[in-house]
Formats: sequence, structure tokens, C-alpha cells
Amino acid sequence: MSGLAYRGVIEGFYGEPWSHADRLAWFDRGGALGLDRYLYAPKDDPWHRETWREPYPADRLAELAQLNRDAAERGVLFVYGISPGLSMRFHDDTEHEALAAKCRQLLEAGIRSFALLFDDVPMEDPEALGRAHGDAAARLQRSFLLPAGITEPILLCPTDYAGLERTPYRVGLDESLPEDALVLWTGSDIVVGEVTADDVAQAARSFGRHLVLWDNFPVNDFDRSRLFLGPLPGRSAGPGLVGIVSNPMVEAAPSRFALTTVAEWAADPAGYDPAAAAERAYVTVAGDDGGLRALVEACSAWPPGAPRWPRLDAAVEAGRWEGAEGMLARLGQTSAAPSTPADLAAQLRPWIVAARAAGAAGVLACRILAGDRPAVGAAAVDALHSARRELEAEFADVARGAVFVLIDAALERLGVAHPRTHGDGAVVAVLTGANPAPGDRELVEFLGAAGMRAHLGDDLNADLVIVTRTATEDVARSAAGRAVPLLAWGHLVPLGLASASSVPLSVDRIRIASADHPAAAGLDGEVVVFRGRSKLTVADPPEDAAVIAREPESGRAVIGFTPAGSRLADGGVAPAARATFFLAADGFAPWLVTQETRLLLLATVRELLG
Repeated sequence: MSGLAYRGVIEGFYGEPWSHADRLAWFDRGGALGLDRYLYAPKDDPWHRETWREPYPADRLAELAQLNRDAAERGVLFVYGISPGLSMRFHDDTEHEALAAKCRQLLEAGIRSFALLFDDVPMEDPEALGRAHGDAAARLQRSFLLPAGITEPILLCPTDYAGLERTPYRVGLDESLPEDALVLWTGSDIVVGEVTADDVAQAARSFGRHLVLWDNFPVNDFDRSRLFLGPLPGRSAGPGLVGIVSNPMVEAAPSRFALTTVAEWAADPAGYDPAAAAERAYVTVAGDDGGLRALVEACSAWPPGAPRWPRLDAAVEAGRWEGAEGMLARLGQTSAAPSTPADLAAQLRPWIVAARAAGAAGVLACRILAGDRPAVGAAAVDALHSARRELEAEFADVARGAVFVLIDAALERLGVAHPRTHGDGAVVAVLTGANPAPGDRELVEFLGAAGMRAHLGDDLNADLVIVTRTATEDVARSAAGRAVPLLAWGHLVPLGLASASSVPLSVDRIRIASADHPAAAGLDGEVVVFRGRSKLTVADPPEDAAVIAREPESGRAVIGFTPAGSRLADGGVAPAARATFFLAADGFAPWLVTQETRLLLLATVRELLG
């Protein structure tokens, strides 16, 4: 199969958008690589999404017009994506007129390519919604695009953009969408490690249209502590696939490693070799700077759940300490050369610092593990604890999990068992799964330092139970009926602590709603709770709950307090005080939470304990 006809990037991630300089730098490279379309869809542009009906102010319109000209000068087609689905009343003709008017404003500014995006909107009646979305595209084509002389097929992102089956939404969409329309599709799931030719063929049949793969690679908005610098893996181009737009990372310059390989695949899917493409991408992006190679290798895993650094993991699992030490020594020497592009060096800096910390800590642990059985030495133990603390201090994540395994193994070899219980006050049971989250043990240490007897695992005599996201639902349900205080950021609905719950991406702050409540810890206004943008658990709490803090954008609860005897969301009665908290997948990870989070958590725990 020859190269795909439609190739580009889509700035469609959540969080801080690329700067103008980032976009220009990409246009210079993308056009040369053949990724010659740039789809503008930043979630933080309110005129693109929330306030789509309103015309752009003159200054913002001028910026878009300039961006369009800059792209054209570099051989890149600027495609404006508009996303009206959150509030559009599809039965109202004036809404369609407003959509055409908004696009006409952009046309008058020089923009001549458009996409209609309906991703991430509510879907109550799927078939009717699909029909409405297809009709909106057809009406926009008839009333605006064709009269303006724009004859390219309309590009549409459906609400049902992931999966292979013909769903009611896709049935409705097929009835009304123009026959020549192109449909954006993310694969069998939203973020995937593999796209097969059969996947493509089945999905194309389900939509009845040709597809453009919205590839959520190498996007990192769901985990801002990580970079994905490796090559595009596991992609096949089957019949029905005519293009690809890659959703990059928030960090524009480091995205070039992965995007360069996307360009190779798009140009020749059948002949693509990920390893060879990765080597060429490194030279293209970093030149002769060999000091970044170990960092790139350590951050090349995809999909996100794949082993982070397989070569290191294999060495650690087999006990090949010298081999592991060699890899970590290289990681510890990570640095940017003077010849490295300035924007790349600047945007990689947090991960360079983290790589050096991980390398140093890992080398220390490997040397202890590789030597003859050492005597217990305070200096060695202190050094390992110090190395762990230094690594925990970094928000950026480079091989952190593997190095923590090495540090724990080295401490065990030195005869230092990790304490399960701390303090001498209230007994706190922290419920987790077989693989606790990175911050679960740190939570135990934090509560222990506050004078509590905290430990991982259940305890029927506990004075307080904490249900984390890694606990199983069965474990959570077993704790639900106990007449002891309970704090949770996992399984909120089964616990009766919320009628609905979700985890927004790329959030770093909350807004205190009840400053006079003891659980607010004396804080007020907007409070930064994470050291970088991350995941936040939000909930729709019981009616009787006091909402201590909310997520600023949606207004949903992030800290809620339900007194004993109050009605729960599932209709039951709280047998003791209950509270929800905003932590998510990483829990109380020290590289993530701020001092304000520590204050809020401790205040909530103390209020629960009375």
C-alpha cells in the first residue's frame, strides 16, 4: 500500500496548549516530513468549544489568521476544528446558522479548511444524536462550505469515536452524514498499542465511511509526569483508512521524536520498521547529542501500560545487577549538549533531572545487590533512603518504578524491612490492591509521622479506613457497612459516596467552597494541589454531604464530607462519618502532591476521627 493521503497532527490534548513558537517550530518540521496538515483543536480555546457561537475577538482572530499564514508559508494546511456539541440545539435552524457564521468569520480571516468535532459530549439517545451530528455536517457543507468553494470532504469526529462495532450512534450518523465525509477514529479504544488491518476494515464498515486515524500517540495529557519518546508501534493501514492525525504531547519539542516516526509510517505503512525509524528520528531531532539516548530509551514504552524499560526490567527480574547498573549509569549521565535545539533542551529539563536522580539511585542499589552480603551499615541505609527521597522529589517520571524496586531490594538485603505500622495513635487501614499505587506507602508514612498507626491492608479493629483507587470493588464494598469513619478516592459510587464520579485530566488546582469547615484546613480560594497537571477525582456527592472543595471548571465536588446518620447517594444511611477526596491513580505520591494537599488530607482525616 502506498502512503496515506491525509497526514498531520491534531492539537487536541487537554491542558496547556502549544505556544506560537512551538507551532511554528513544528510547521517547519512537519511540512518537511510530510505531516502537512495541522488540525487546530485545543481544548482550552473557549471560542473553539464552550462559546463556539461567539465570534472571535479581533486580537484572537488576528492570531489565528497569522497562524494560518505561517502554516501555509511552510507547506502545512491549517485546519480549524470547531466543537459545538456540548450545547448545540440541533433542531434549531438558528444554531446551524450560527455555526456557519462562525466558520464564515474564520473564512474571511483566510482559513479555508474546517473540521467538525463532536468528541467527549454526552450521549443520551445515541441513534438520534448520530443522526443529528451527520445532519449538522451535511447542512454546514450545503450552506457554507460548497458556496465558499470549499470542495474537500468534510472531516468529522463522532462522539462514538473508538471501537469497531456498528452501534446505534453509527447507524444514525450513517443515515445523514455526507457520503464523501471522512470520519476521525481512534482505534479499538481511545489509546491503543495496536491498530490492525482487520480493526480498520471493521470500523470502516461500522461507519460506512473512510477513516482518518486520530492516533492518541504520543499524547501525555493523562499522565503529565511521563514523556513518550519512542517510535509508533503496531500500526497497520487496512482498506478504508485514508489518513492519520497524531495527537502529540503537551511538550511540543520532545514530541518530535515520536512524530518523526509517525511521518515515516504514514509515508509507507507496509515498509515501516519501528526500530529503524526510531534511530533515524533520534538523529533528526537530537543530532549528534548522544547524551539523551538513555533517556529516550527509558521513555520509549507504548502503550502507556506497557513495561517502561523492558531491558532494565529483564535485568532486574533476572538479578543481573551489573547489567542493570550499566543501563542506569548511562541514564545517570543524561545531559543535553550545546548543539541540542534550545527548545528541546528546555522542555526536556525536568526529565533530564529526574533521569540523573533515577540513575544515581539505581546504581547505588545495584552495587549493594551485586556485592557480597554486606553488613548492616547505617551509612548504606541512609544513602538508599536519601536516594529514594531525591527521586520522590521529582515530578517527572523516568524509570522511577524500576528504581524503587531496586532500592527496596537493596534495603531488604541490608536487613532493613519496610515498617508496616507507624505512630501510636488512631489505627488507620489503607486498603489497596495487589499492586499499591506509588503513593500508598507514602500515605502510610505521612499518617504515621502525624502520630497514627497506619498500615497497608485491612484491619477489623481500625479506627479509620481509607479506600484507594487500587483497592478492588469487593474490598471497598466490604468496608462500606462498617460503623467506622471512611475516606475514599476510589469506588465512590459502590460506597454510596457519589451518584457519579469521574477523573478529569490535566488539572492542578481546586477551589475551596467551605472555608469555615475544619476539613478545609484554613485554606480559601483556589488552591494548587498538584506539582504538575494530573488526574483529579470529582464526584456528585449525596445531598446531605457538605462540599468542602470543588473542581474550578465543572464545579463538581472534590472534597465532600457526609456526617454519620446522613443519607448516602445509594439511599442508605452512613453508619459513621464518610468523606471523599480528590486523589486519583497516583494517590499520595510525593512527587505529585503539594503541601496544601497534605494539609487538606490531614485535616479531613482528623475531622473524620473527631
